[in-house]
Amino acid sequence: MKLKITKTKKTSILYVQKAYRDKNGKSTSRIHERLGTLEEVRQRCGDRDPVEWAREYIARLTAQEKEGRQVIISRLSPTKLIEKGEAQSCESGYLFLKRLYHKVGMDRICEAISRKHKFDFDFNKVLELMVYERLLRPASKLGNYRRSGSYIEPFDIEKQHIYRSLDILDRHGEYIQKRLFLNSSKVVERDTTVMYYDCTNYFFERESADPDYVTDKKGNVHERIRKYGVSKEHRPNPIVQMGMFIDNSGMPVAMCINPGNANEQTTLIPTEKIIVEKMGVSKIVVCTDGGLSSEGNRSYNSTAERSFITVQSIKKLEDNLRDWCLEPTGWKLVKSDTVQKDKRYRDADEDELEFDLTDADTARYYGDRTFYRERWIVNEKTKFSQRLIVTFSYKYRDYLRFLRQREIDKADSNARGNRTLTKSYKSPDRFLSETYATEDGEVAVFRTVSLNLDAISEEEKYDGFYAICTDLSDNVTKIIELNHNRWESEDAFRVIKTDFKGRPVFVWTAEHIRAHFIVCFITLLLFRIMEKELNYKYTSSAIIEKLRSMTMNIVKGEGYKPNFTRDDLTDDLHAKAGFRLDTEIVTRQKIKQIIANIKKG
Repeated sequence: MKLKITKTKKTSILYVQKAYRDKNGKSTSRIHERLGTLEEVRQRCGDRDPVEWAREYIARLTAQEKEGRQVIISRLSPTKLIEKGEAQSCESGYLFLKRLYHKVGMDRICEAISRKHKFDFDFNKVLELMVYERLLRPASKLGNYRRSGSYIEPFDIEKQHIYRSLDILDRHGEYIQKRLFLNSSKVVERDTTVMYYDCTNYFFERESADPDYVTDKKGNVHERIRKYGVSKEHRPNPIVQMGMFIDNSGMPVAMCINPGNANEQTTLIPTEKIIVEKMGVSKIVVCTDGGLSSEGNRSYNSTAERSFITVQSIKKLEDNLRDWCLEPTGWKLVKSDTVQKDKRYRDADEDELEFDLTDADTARYYGDRTFYRERWIVNEKTKFSQRLIVTFSYKYRDYLRFLRQREIDKADSNARGNRTLTKSYKSPDRFLSETYATEDGEVAVFRTVSLNLDAISEEEKYDGFYAICTDLSDNVTKIIELNHNRWESEDAFRVIKTDFKGRPVFVWTAEHIRAHFIVCFITLLLFRIMEKELNYKYTSSAIIEKLRSMTMNIVKGEGYKPNFTRDDLTDDLHAKAGFRLDTEIVTRQKIKQIIANIKKG
């Protein structure tokens, strides 16, 4: 800063002038403070020379600015219009994600990939933008490009750079997953002893599926993966399928994208091989739901140091095993440290007690407990053996019956309205039956719809029962707890679909679709690390909402003024990040220092 003196006919006016660089890097200056006329300055400095006093005052301001203690005065005019096309605010919440992006070495991964290609653009900058946008302002790739100027840092990229980067991301997808896993394991503790695998699908805003392959003008053949399949959201649109492994810490490990009509069961082993062969994780327990529990998958995870836990449908068991699962006698209690024992058996070992589920006293005294029975079963054809564990809960039984009663009421209403029945195993109409009557042997013209009590009774007998198959010999309580944690994978898909708005997907080639979900995968991993650093104190929705609200107003030539509400969450974010954005103003120099420190990792 320096002294500027403007002379008029009657007097001279003293100003503090400050030099700075504009957004284009051009050096310019602005009036930082008006000290006043010579007479006004003399009133402030007494007998001293006004010009000499002003220079000393400016020297003190400069010293305070270097120490970061200066008080910044912004001169605004109520009559001066703002510049056309000049942003007045910018995103700042991304800096917390940027810290983790560099901490897991994503910039170094991009650098390693860039060395294999002759890029004329910054691949890392493009990926950074797509990751930040996926969390803060999820939109199409074109939308990402249009918002590239909304950040404190300039993302100097062109639209075609984004689409070229998608091709590169797809080509190096497995390499990125491997490096991210190895690097993140050094940043946070990851529990890979148990991994949860699940599949979901994502829809496209189009009415027709793709052909299997297409040939471009150059004669190159390209795969297409948007296919009709069983949509999780019951939509008639084409879909693609996503499979993902989540470790016992709730963090993503590996993923795959397959055509929408692919069999889910065939996707597990190829994805698991990425973990075993490329990430070096050999000793794992793979936990899946019933839809992924083919005998081939179970057999693959019964070799070497791998094991499995999978949900088993009781209805699909052989008749003798199904009858054994539903027997009312011979049940034991799952251990619980939080439940007080029944005084009648206080001195007995619970492992030795057996219960009859039809006994009124069992339901009365143990209505809030879970019961189990187990046995080993062998496939006579393949000689594959596994441990079958069946659990029963009165609470779970009552919950299912409550839900079914609502469906029965709906079905009864449909029957009275004589409506056309919906052919679906999940529809309330599955509890209805149709009978047709004839008049004197003629064509049936009379149709009667009524409740099918046999169907209701058949479904009701499975209420409260739940089966698991495994090859582990651990105690039942531990196996049940591990299986219960399958919600981690479901929550990961929920975050991608709902919070990251991963669907509908706005790209259409197989390469770009896979790359889109790699961006989602990277964003999810960084976000899970952030949650862990915050000790899971806040919900995922609360963290995302707060990061999206963290914008800053631009104070021209000075810095950035926070435009968000400070609370416990922002305090914790700043404490973990090691920098602060919640002072009354953050100078340009301070922001540069924060970004430089982040890039050091």
